[in-house]
Amino acid sequence: MFRAILTIIVVVLFLIVTLPYLGIEFLLGKINPESSRARQIAVAKFMLGHVLTPLCGARMHVEGLENIPRDQRCLFVGNHASYFDIILSYRYLPQPVAYIVKQELQRIPILGTWVGRIGCFFIDRSDPRKAITTIQECCDVIKNDESSVFVYPEGTRSKDGKVHEFHAGSFKAAQRTGCPIIPVAMKGTRDIWENHPRKLVPGDVYLTFGKPVYMTELDPEQKKHIGDFVKADIERMLAGMKN
Repeated sequence: MFRAILTIIVVVLFLIVTLPYLGIEFLLGKINPESSRARQIAVAKFMLGHVLTPLCGARMHVEGLENIPRDQRCLFVGNHASYFDIILSYRYLPQPVAYIVKQELQRIPILGTWVGRIGCFFIDRSDPRKAITTIQECCDVIKNDESSVFVYPEGTRSKDGKVHEFHAGSFKAAQRTGCPIIPVAMKGTRDIWENHPRKLVPGDVYLTFGKPVYMTELDPEQKKHIGDFVKADIERMLAGMKN
């Protein structure tokens, strides 16, 4: 319980203290948007990776970073089991990456601003037209070499720890841009929070980046069922992780 309370206090203090900083970056962003965004991403990575990760007690075991192309934008595709999936994975992404996150986060004061400033996309799952617009925006940032995109094709967090159906629409950015798909498997995040209500429990978290999947190299049947194909790859990686 103490760890959870301390983590909440640290997060709240961070949001309050950085509010003036966000105002300054808003003005500087008018002059040089790319530089401003890079600084805010660096601050977010430091906070998530070097403050919250050790604070919540996550012992990270990361593999496959060499599978991430450094010279082109990608579509990262991961299984989603916990609120901590983004918190614990963000620092390891070597390039600007825009997560597709639920619209509700945008309504949280200051936090919603931070999420938007580092380039994430808010998706309205209740409105198919708006969701399509968000997917098109994802395609645009990849085409324009602005950012990679990270999506959780299950649409929401798994409540039982299993990997559920991957929605085909989540792969549109790769289908339309030809960018590589990077399967991402993550295990152990539910043991940090969701499996222990109202407290944070230190534990091992395993994060693996799979080999790139290129749509042009797949046969017609694999392209038709790209969600199942990538899901199977992630399930194989999960099966090879320690319990």
